Amino acid sequence: MQVSDLFNTEFHKFTYAANPERSFIRQVGDYSIPEDVSEVVEFISGINGLPSAKRMKAHNRPVGKNVGDNETGKVVPYVINGLYNISTASWGFNTNSSVCLAEFQNDRSFAASDLSAFQTQNALPSNPVYKIVGPYSPTVPDAEATLDVQYGSAVAVNAPVWFWTVDGWMLEFANNFYSTAVVPYIVSMSWGWTETDQCQITSCNGMTSAQYVAKCNTEFQKIGLRGVTLLAASGDQGAPGDGDPYCIDTAAPISSIYPGASPYVTSVGATMLVPPAADAQSELDGAAPPICTTYDCADPTWPEVACSYPQALITSGGGFSAYSPRPSWQNTVVSKYLSSGVTLPPASAYNASNRGFPDVSAVGHNYLIYIGGHWEIVDGTSCSTPVWAGMIGLWNDLLLNAGKGTLGPVNAFLYQMYASNPNTFKDITSGNNNCSESKCCQYGYTATTGWDAVTGLGAPNFPAITSYIQSTLL
Repeated sequence: MQVSDLFNTEFHKFTYAANPERSFIRQVGDYSIPEDVSEVVEFISGINGLPSAKRMKAHNRPVGKNVGDNETGKVVPYVINGLYNISTASWGFNTNSSVCLAEFQNDRSFAASDLSAFQTQNALPSNPVYKIVGPYSPTVPDAEATLDVQYGSAVAVNAPVWFWTVDGWMLEFANNFYSTAVVPYIVSMSWGWTETDQCQITSCNGMTSAQYVAKCNTEFQKIGLRGVTLLAASGDQGAPGDGDPYCIDTAAPISSIYPGASPYVTSVGATMLVPPAADAQSELDGAAPPICTTYDCADPTWPEVACSYPQALITSGGGFSAYSPRPSWQNTVVSKYLSSGVTLPPASAYNASNRGFPDVSAVGHNYLIYIGGHWEIVDGTSCSTPVWAGMIGLWNDLLLNAGKGTLGPVNAFLYQMYASNPNTFKDITSGNNNCSESKCCQYGYTATTGWDAVTGLGAPNFPAITSYIQSTLL
């Protein structure tokens, strides 16, 4: 009643017809802001507009449904650890080294029983979710939330795992997060939508998409000042993006994604492993977990290339922001890419002086998740983003145990590290992102030596990055 009087409007409760357990409250009709505060109010969110359709979630299929020749080679935590030489056997774990998986637009659901079974089959220590913030509905587990929780906790083994949900979009999340007293130090966001169409996915309340993005970026900066690292997926529709997945728009054949194109998040692209031959079988060591006796797990020594349709379900997104100028920490590598002679889209299709993305990549194809009591295969930058979040959790753990602060906003550090020692990254030089999830288009970006707008600086060399952190920050 007080809120209704404050905004001079009426609020009603809405229930989902397909799932009566889920509901939300919104105002109906006109509303107003009290005159004595109207001059200092920038934005009102969370009171009007119905939830939008979910955007850029994990792409999953039951095990046994082939996509090209890539049914061979499932990716599980054992494969990721072998691929990037991740070892935490001698580390002590700090309870403050927390990793958070954030979900949006009414995605509230993972099952604790699925997480437990996943950890058992992958020979991982039991690590239930430590804290849940926001609405939680575990009855019908969702592939995106399930993927995020299972792989974020698998890489940052033993770290406290948070699950944070909002029914809205980025600004609602950022405001809620910043105003919370105790927060996790890393946030993984496997969500995104066309940067110039943000007002399609949320109520902008009179702002343009450009203004909405600017406001969110300000809030992201404030979160970073708390020592928090924000990561976001670079998109699954390649360079065409969600704006033109069927390559119809000749005026705008490529598009950028948000928040993946924000300079205040670490943008994560996807790679895939390629068997040496179509019928190759993995040769795994005796440390392989039980799941690899049931399914053919990938060999961590296989070549790694940019993840792309039709060999995969998705194509790694990348390109240049429509709104944000290029940060100084990117100038050297992006300028080198643009002048390298590599094939680029028409100059009129993107702003080469703006922020380039992604920053980094990791494997994002053929992941096994355990959902609803069975195994499914998942592709996406939704896979690679929580993997990077988990690794940053491990490095934060190293710093916290030494009495240091967290890595916080990590982008400038990543590019500084690359300039000092390029071997801290595994350069991905094969592939492109011309395709969407449905069709291969005329324009996109090409992977090449050094940073590129497909895989960023590349995949992690975990021991080399750990050594650099130890030598420069400890």
